[in-house]
Amino acid sequence: MTSLTGVRGLLAGAVIAAAAFFVPPSAAFAHGGVMLEQDECVLRIGPNTMHFIGYQRSGEEAEFCEDIAKTGPTVIALTAVSPELRDMAIGIRIVKDVGEEKEKTNLNAVTVAFIEPKVYRNGTMTFEHDFKDAGRYVGIVTVRDDLGNEWVSRFPFSVGLYTFWGLIEYILYAVGFFSLVGLMWWMLRAGAKKKTQAGDAIA
Repeated sequence: MTSLTGVRGLLAGAVIAAAAFFVPPSAAFAHGGVMLEQDECVLRIGPNTMHFIGYQRSGEEAEFCEDIAKTGPTVIALTAVSPELRDMAIGIRIVKDVGEEKEKTNLNAVTVAFIEPKVYRNGTMTFEHDFKDAGRYVGIVTVRDDLGNEWVSRFPFSVGLYTFWGLIEYILYAVGFFSLVGLMWWMLRAGAKKKTQAGDAIA
């Protein structure tokens, strides 16, 4: 039993190590202006930074700072990290990802959500949008000071799509599970074989 526990622990460690090795670059540097720093999603916009967080209320509540697993009502919150941002107008536009050239041609046609820039004295802008269609989108965050200076940060993301790295994660879990089952089966077979040989030797 001790040997089996030790082997299982070793296997679990190997699976975790493999998962860590295959962590997608997006986990460290998410799409566009969003990145993960010390377990917090950070959006860089010009010389300033703000925390970015999104979550869906339906089903199991899961936070994200890039790709959204499924369609439906989604809450997005932007919180100023840099003190300067508290005195600036903050706005966001979400558009379908059709390429910047097509986007510029008819911005309103590809816009799915738009929050006019305004000053949030508490430093946090929160809004909810119901993503009805799976697909690829771009979030465009704008901050503007009282002198008319403006900074823009773009970050592409997907909704309700299986991503390559998400698929890799499921594959790693499956490999780990079936490896563990196979190892336990092999150890049981080896143990049974040894008992049979010992019985034959005594006989």
